[in-house]
Amino acid sequence: MGLADRSLATKIYLELRERIIQGAIKPGERIRERELAEELDVSRIPLREALPRLEAEGFIRTLPRRGAVVTELSLRDVEELFEVRTSLEVLATRLATEACASGADGSELTEALHAAEAALASGDDAEIASVNSTLHEKILRLSGNSLLQLLMVPVNGRVRRLFFLEAERDQQVLCAEHRDLCRAILDGHVELAGSLAFAHVEHSKVESLALMRTRLATAPAVTGS
Repeated sequence: MGLADRSLATKIYLELRERIIQGAIKPGERIRERELAEELDVSRIPLREALPRLEAEGFIRTLPRRGAVVTELSLRDVEELFEVRTSLEVLATRLATEACASGADGSELTEALHAAEAALASGDDAEIASVNSTLHEKILRLSGNSLLQLLMVPVNGRVRRLFFLEAERDQQVLCAEHRDLCRAILDGHVELAGSLAFAHVEHSKVESLALMRTRLATAPAVTGS
């Protein structure tokens, strides 16, 4: 289904979700309904319809007297994210590899890998984060498991958000890991692909948690008003 075929509330949800992921609407910032409705040239009704979905996926929370506010990723949030990724992404990888071994078309994954390599060469941090996220989503799609794809929607959103926060990671190493992972998937080596996926997530976990701890240690203290 193309964007033009989606409901107005869904389009608004996708637009706000992307703004939060990319940091255009920052953690702690209030969702200003009137301003956003004017900017998007919509009424506040479909905008309000989009908010519960964003809240269900953990992007915003509703606070008394403040309304909808963008959530911050805490250390525990990141820990929980990796607990889920360790299980579900490895499962998606194994299923995608089995599909390739049975003759599934892996061209979209190949294209995603090429896009990731091109983004790395360009040095554009935002583009690198975006295409790396897309690569993981292509693996999920290649798995062919619709229930797993549905379960991973909020997970993928948080992964994308984390990618945009981690530009300081060694992107050359990440790209090399993606290259090896994709090669194993496309060649149909199930056990190897599963092991590489697990190692990739664990490596990301170690670096992400270290970056998060550093960020929290150096963040200015927040005082009440």
